[in-house]
Amino acid sequence: MSGINVQDMTHDFWATRPRRRSDDGKIGGVAAAIGRRYAVDPVLVRVAFIVATLFSLVGVLLYLVGWLLLPAEEDQVSAAESVLGQGRSSMSPLLTSVLILLLIPTSWAVFSGPASGVLGLAVAVGALVLLHRSRAGLGEITRPTGSDAVATRAEEQPGPPGEPGATTDQLTPPAWDPLGAASPVGDLPEPAPVPLPPSRLRITPITLGLALLTGGLALVLLPALTPAQIAALLLGVIGLGLIAGSFLRGGRGLIMVAVPLSVLTWVLQAAPVSGLTTGDGRWNPVTTTEVQPRYELTVGNGQLDLSGLQLAGAQVVTTSVAVGMGQTDIILPPNIDARVSCRAQLGTVDCLGVTDNRGLPARVTATDDGPDGPGGGLLVLDVHAGMGNINVERRS
Repeated sequence: MSGINVQDMTHDFWATRPRRRSDDGKIGGVAAAIGRRYAVDPVLVRVAFIVATLFSLVGVLLYLVGWLLLPAEEDQVSAAESVLGQGRSSMSPLLTSVLILLLIPTSWAVFSGPASGVLGLAVAVGALVLLHRSRAGLGEITRPTGSDAVATRAEEQPGPPGEPGATTDQLTPPAWDPLGAASPVGDLPEPAPVPLPPSRLRITPITLGLALLTGGLALVLLPALTPAQIAALLLGVIGLGLIAGSFLRGGRGLIMVAVPLSVLTWVLQAAPVSGLTTGDGRWNPVTTTEVQPRYELTVGNGQLDLSGLQLAGAQVVTTSVAVGMGQTDIILPPNIDARVSCRAQLGTVDCLGVTDNRGLPARVTATDDGPDGPGGGLLVLDVHAGMGNINVERRS
């Protein structure tokens, strides 16, 4: 589809979006509203939400978004639009706030979980697009109430007695002339609604503010979260802002934030670290008690120098290195047996002379007993890098 068609379809979906009814909804009326709009059995829509929930809570995320963006039948705007000052919504501010807060952990679960979550979200959005393209004209379209209502022409009625077959066009008086006192010179149109000032559609700063607030609360209230999980949480908030902006015609600046944040989330997921650390890391253990189980660095160049490590004949030492973004260098002793596994999500790997420069990802598993052959202790090493090169070599 061309960009114009996508934009037209998005605007058409927004203008004719389903409207929720309070009398036929099990929870918020979202599934029933979608079923009426596209002439689909609401039971099937509810089943689709349940199935989507199996993909890292995708169904719950979509239902919350629908609850916030689909207005009630008697309302002018949705609850989300009402928060932005777009009009009146019957949903209470307390319930609106609760739904918005529920979006935060749900988005985190979807974007920081397995890849099936993001895949399920993409499939659900694609299914909704196909549903609108194929069945938009089959279901019920409820027009907005209040100032957004459109006066329509009444159906043709039979003429008075003595004039069989005659018809009369009856016009519903426009909102500005409820008594019909205006002269019927012509079919005067409804006055066009006054467009909202651009200042009310500040999707980008509002979303960025919510993202910063979410990140700050996560650091304070959930200190166990990893940088990858925090980045995914921020990406979820930015993603919700992009969804809202696609309907409210705003938030284009969020794209400049979403792209690098997506890359950072992907990188940190590939080389997960438990804390945020930056700068160059230099580690030089010389005894087995000094060797840590894991060495981590979020951003920077890491070097693990094990050249001074001495092991007895039967000793086994296991450790791992994870660097989010940066160069990773490992120096091994000359005669210790080594079992090394290296993986760079985006970069090259040179692991004891075995190289892989594909970078999507680059993987190497090497076994090397050194120039003296088997014996002299065993080092088991696991090296992960998100974006950067890995180099493992022996000290000569």
